[in-house]
Amino acid sequence: MKKHYTLTGMSCGGCVNTVKQALLRIQGITEADVLLEPQSAVLTQSKPVDIIQLQAELSKSGHYTIREAGSIT
Repeated sequence: MKKHYTLTGMSCGGCVNTVKQALLRIQGITEADVLLEPQSAVLTQSKPVDIIQLQAELSKSGHYTIREAGSIT
């Protein structure tokens, strides 16, 4: 299952890498495509992952915010 998210707080390529690595640490996330422009991510999930869990992991890595934008089939 793929889900699209909007992000805020990224300002450079280093931020993109930090966010991607943080998201990939979460159990159930198998792929993370993170973009700087527009600030967004498409996450491939092997099981549903709660947005609170995503935000908690990102908060450990910096001042990043994630919001669900929808599902991709």
